[in-house]
Amino acid sequence: MILGFSTQLNGKPTHFVEKITIGLYRHGLITLDKASELLNMPMSAIDKSEVKVKIHTIREDKNDRWKAGMNIDFFINVRKKNMFRFAPVLPVVSTQEVFMTKRGNEIEITVSKVGSYVGDDDFYLYHNAKVELALNDGFDSLEEFNTYFAERINENYTQTGNSWFTGKIIHWTDKDIKYG
Repeated sequence: MILGFSTQLNGKPTHFVEKITIGLYRHGLITLDKASELLNMPMSAIDKSEVKVKIHTIREDKNDRWKAGMNIDFFINVRKKNMFRFAPVLPVVSTQEVFMTKRGNEIEITVSKVGSYVGDDDFYLYHNAKVELALNDGFDSLEEFNTYFAERINENYTQTGNSWFTGKIIHWTDKDIKYG
């Protein structure tokens, strides 16, 4: 299934192509040669790169479409003439439900297994786990993550009267996914 990525968020370049490609290399999902080819960069630049990575994405999934085992087609410029695939097709390793709400200037986040009920599989994210989630999602900081999702929460409130965001974390690596 097509998973589209933006090249800009909040007026700033995302560098998601680079962050995802280098993340795929660092997690052993593509070779250094393949990363070099995809990014058109020398292997030495990639191997020594300090570029932050993006190893999952957070999306609304109102129709419960994203599930473990499905194929991900990584695309930029979805539904445009210059649409292009920038990474190999990979399976979804796992998904988690995510719930966010605003408390003043803070975003509160709870993560759980898909389909679970409140209990042992749900966990509230404290500051360090929020930072890790934000960075692994490709944001440069927790502040940028908070700004982006505060806007999604505000949009949801305007449309539905509900002051929250709910969606899924879609994982394409097998990194430990227990935030909390």
